[in-house]
Amino acid sequence: MDTQILPISDAVRTSPALEKRLSIREMSAEDWIERYASGTLRKNKRLGMAWHNQYLTERVAFEFGWEFELQPRSRVTFGDAFTEGDVPGITEAGWHIDRYLELSVFPEDRLECKYLQVEYADGSKKEGIGMVVRVTSAAWIGKGNLVFVVVAIFDPQTQAWQNAQNPF
Repeated sequence: MDTQILPISDAVRTSPALEKRLSIREMSAEDWIERYASGTLRKNKRLGMAWHNQYLTERVAFEFGWEFELQPRSRVTFGDAFTEGDVPGITEAGWHIDRYLELSVFPEDRLECKYLQVEYADGSKKEGIGMVVRVTSAAWIGKGNLVFVVVAIFDPQTQAWQNAQNPF
């Protein structure tokens, strides 16, 4: 299942505290690029380069957090995340994920803690504990895509966990 898109609730739409955040989430690609995108993206779009993939990469990082990614759903598998005893990477991942979920601004966004395996177009792979965005109001994500983050990377060759990365 890819990331499902839902409309923004009236409670969020009428919240003065969330007004600016809501305006950013609903911004068109062109307006978002002009206001928040990197200079490289703005310039290369202006030059006529194919820009949509870079836009999605930058916007996902801006909206959800620096470590978040977007890939076609077919490139990401996920299942239950299991905890282990005294493993700092897993302990840190739990702390970061709990904090992220508690501070989430949009009630429509539903994120789940999962064990993820990602295979990129270049053949490289990444796996570990993170979050999958199952439902969101960020309509610009598009169909067939999945937004996710691997917070603590597991190296299957060395059987070792890396330190967790803060997804914000």
